[in-house]
Order: sequence, then structure tokens, then C-alpha cells
Amino acid sequence: MTQHRNYHVRVSNEEAAAWLAGPGIPHLAALHHEVGRRFGRLDQRYTPARRCLVEALSAAARPLTVPELVALRPDVPQSSAYRSVTALMDVGVVRRVAGTDDHGRFELTEDLSGHHHHFACSGCGKVQDLQPSARLEHALAEAARVASEEQDVEITEHRFDFVGRCSECRRVERSSEED
Repeated sequence: MTQHRNYHVRVSNEEAAAWLAGPGIPHLAALHHEVGRRFGRLDQRYTPARRCLVEALSAAARPLTVPELVALRPDVPQSSAYRSVTALMDVGVVRRVAGTDDHGRFELTEDLSGHHHHFACSGCGKVQDLQPSARLEHALAEAARVASEEQDVEITEHRFDFVGRCSECRRVERSSEED
């Protein structure tokens, strides 16, 4: 578990290693160019702290809380991280993802990271990305069509979150039942 100097955060060693390995350089260069362009349109700077957080979110396999981001990038002070996440949301680079608890989790917007859905564990609160299959997307498109007809609205996109219990919580639950 990686720790920040001031508090404990649940970031596995595997997540830290994945972040250190990072995405490919061509991908990062294009991502940084696009994010810089969005800040430039609003006459704002794309600061080193914002760049660090974009890189961490780009490498993450799931939405992250600000303390998790700081644990991955301890060179970014927590107060700067909160301000930077807000600025990244304001320019349409980051979005907040709801979980089953009160913790805000953040990820790159879908136009920068690709279409996906989420699974939120009602036991531990972990939120993870789910890559949708063609079958699932077809079912969701049909559900959107029905909702559009029944509610007289135009649906232009969808975000879908599954809620349940993750494999780790289910394993712990089963082992406590066996005792």
C-alpha cells in the first residue's frame, strides 16, 4: 500500500506500478496537447501540477479520489490537487464519478479516455471501470430508445453504473459465513 506522508490511502502496489509504467509517450503527448488547448481557450495555464494529475488519471484503471491521486503523485500538495481537479473539471477534462459513499472520484472525460461504464461496490466503496461489450451497448441503446419514447425526451448519450459487491467483499462475506 502506498502512503502519503500525512494520511493513509488505499492505492495498491500494483496500481502504483501501473502508474509508474504509465501510458505510451505518443498518447501522453496528444493528451497533453488537447488538455493544453482546452486551458488555452479559457486563457488559463496548464500547470505542472495539472499535468501530473492528468498523467495519473490517464494511467489509472479506475476513477480515483484526490487522496489517491496525491498518494500516486506526492509531489503535488493536497490543496493544489483539489484546486487542479476543479480546474480540470471546469475545462471539460475531468469528470466526477459517483460511488456508493460520499467520496468524490475523478476520471478523464469520455472523449479523452473512451466509452466505459462503472461498477461500484456497496461493501468497500471501490469504483472500477467496466469495458462494455457490444451486447451490453445494444441492450442499453434499446433501453434508451424505450425511455426516449415513453418520456418524450431526446437521449444523446448514456452513463451506466452497476452497484453490487466486488469479488473481495464477496470472498470476505463467504469466509465469515463459514466461521
